[in-house]
Amino acid sequence: MSEKRLRRNFAFNLIYPIVRLAVAIVTIPIYVRHVGDARYGVISIVWVLLGYFGFLDLGLSRAATNALAKLCDAPQAERARVLLTTTVLNIGFGLVGAALLFVIGGYSLEHVLSVPENLKPEVARALPWITCLFPMALISGVGIGALESRERFLLANLFQMLGMSLSQIAPVIVAVFVSPSLTVVIPSAAVAQATSIIVLVAYVYRLEGPFSLRAFDWNEARTLLSYGGWVTVTAVINPILVSADQLLIGSLIGVAAVAHYAIPMNLVFRTQMLPVALGRTFFPRMSMLPREAARELGARALQWLGYGYSAVCAPGIILAPAFFRYWIGPEFALISAPVAQIIFLGAWINGLAFVAYTLIQSQGRPDLTGKLHLAEVTPFLGILWFLTSTFGINGAATAWTLRSVLDALAMFWAAGISRRIVVAAVARPVALLCGSEIAARFVGFNLGLAIPTAVLAGLIALGLAYAYSDDWRQFLSIQFVRAGSLAESLIRRLKPARSA
Repeated sequence: MSEKRLRRNFAFNLIYPIVRLAVAIVTIPIYVRHVGDARYGVISIVWVLLGYFGFLDLGLSRAATNALAKLCDAPQAERARVLLTTTVLNIGFGLVGAALLFVIGGYSLEHVLSVPENLKPEVARALPWITCLFPMALISGVGIGALESRERFLLANLFQMLGMSLSQIAPVIVAVFVSPSLTVVIPSAAVAQATSIIVLVAYVYRLEGPFSLRAFDWNEARTLLSYGGWVTVTAVINPILVSADQLLIGSLIGVAAVAHYAIPMNLVFRTQMLPVALGRTFFPRMSMLPREAARELGARALQWLGYGYSAVCAPGIILAPAFFRYWIGPEFALISAPVAQIIFLGAWINGLAFVAYTLIQSQGRPDLTGKLHLAEVTPFLGILWFLTSTFGINGAATAWTLRSVLDALAMFWAAGISRRIVVAAVARPVALLCGSEIAARFVGFNLGLAIPTAVLAGLIALGLAYAYSDDWRQFLSIQFVRAGSLAESLIRRLKPARSA
């Protein structure tokens, strides 16, 4: 039952990123058409600023999920103490963040960024609404963490989809039927977000309440901040590790090269919804378990993801040239496809590092992940500069992939995952990925050849999973039985129809 629940929770955690992508694909063209490029650019910058200032959460949502998972069967008063303490802290930090966002964001939008003069009054009037979004996001993080600590992932994803859908769709409706002005569009997003958070908080109160302000505990606050502080280190450093390559490309080669690099990078990153969903699923479960049991679960997750994610990355490597050729154009594909193929290797090993990262933090050692990421910054920037200046955007992609490999190895070591388990999880998928890189050179831009070759690579990945992973063998066997039962049922239904 526990195994079945983990698989079901993993499926639930894929719902939100898939729906989010679908909503973005539908709403972005409408947004741009009705509000214009300049206004949409301002809205995009707003989301970037909100995301960057998210580090002021200080890792409290993650810390609360970890603490509440350990108290899953504890009395209501103990869970209420953690939840109320986290909520009060996040409200306080949210207000501080809102003030900083008002000052820094306002200055950036007014003086740093090239905002058209006719839009500056709209930005000024919309700014207070923008700052309101930040504390609401921190409160939402606590509520979602409370649900995840009880492994209620379906509800957590439904609430996230509600908030995302309202805050994406409501502004589009307003822009189309009321006004494209930022003074109308952004307040509608804030009101929509507030509505979804009120519903979430009401549900969490019903689930975890009642609360009393006297439940606030300074000792608990210090414990949560100690844990969350190291999570924050990673939150601050991660944007540097992720975006430094694009900034350096723009500086050394030119902004046109950034598009050839950023588009394949962003597309490959979309596939990481798989390891992210797996890490999100396993975090509360690992937090509940003792160290050895959590490590055993992590080893199984590593092997499961190693084979499963290779079934995505290997076909992606083969399809990249033909995909970019028909999606954007042959000249773009000639430059960007090799970047995507290099990054797919890094994305695969980076996805496996999510398992070790989750295991380390679930066992109360976020300081290890924070220290490792701190240690990576300077060597990565040096290697990135050398390879980018020498080999261009392919060099930048290689630097990012090398960092991902070293980061994963360091995470495996810090998590205490044995070399034998790591080799068992990565050796065969790595051989498949390298084989896919070679096959891609022969397939090239030929779509008719790329599709069957990519399908073959995916089937080989699943074949390896079936042969060498007990969990995959059990999962695929169940799917085969279900497919056979479905086929048998369809045949029985068709027989009377043919007789008639």
